[in-house]
Amino acid sequence: MSVMVSLLPLLGAWVIAVIAPGPDFLAVLRTSAAHGRRAGLQVGAGVVSGIACWATLALVGLSTLLARYEHLYLVIRTVGAVLLVAYGLRVLWSTRRRAGDEIRDTEAESRPRGMRTVQHWRLGLFTNLANPKALIFFGALFAALLPHGLGVAGRLGLLVVMLTMALTWFAVVTVCAASRPVVSAYNRLQRTIDRVAGGLFAAIGLTLLPR
Repeated sequence: MSVMVSLLPLLGAWVIAVIAPGPDFLAVLRTSAAHGRRAGLQVGAGVVSGIACWATLALVGLSTLLARYEHLYLVIRTVGAVLLVAYGLRVLWSTRRRAGDEIRDTEAESRPRGMRTVQHWRLGLFTNLANPKALIFFGALFAALLPHGLGVAGRLGLLVVMLTMALTWFAVVTVCAASRPVVSAYNRLQRTIDRVAGGLFAAIGLTLLPR
């Protein structure tokens, strides 16, 4: 019980961080409204997979390594920024397609379900991994709030709890975004929403580019 109490400040900070709107939230929200609950959950699972990577790397001390070797961090940050900008431009480009190009969407939906699952999961994964600041965040979070002397089992348990919290949040977002009123609104304003979403992804990516 004392261990759980000592972890409450860390978990409280994590709740605030995970529900804060960002690229992950935007990817899950848009995919759920555009392609349904299943697709949204797959993107959310990809996001949580990325979170697992960053949190694990922070727990083993890679954040300290990146702080020491700044050029390595800049390379990872640049790659992530390019990925976000590319995805944003792709979304923006999709709003310029002619009506006849909707045939491509039908063909995409006819692909095997497993292939679509991988694509949606990969979108969530890459969206999360595109921001290496997450590693710095986890490093700072664990350095400031991780109880001293917490063993391997305790750290693994903490990681499981954090990932479960994140997955639960994105499942809630998915259910809300895939509801009939939201989907109807998205269908009416799809081009405008996609332009805003694409612009936000590109803008976030541009802010990550090293200067």
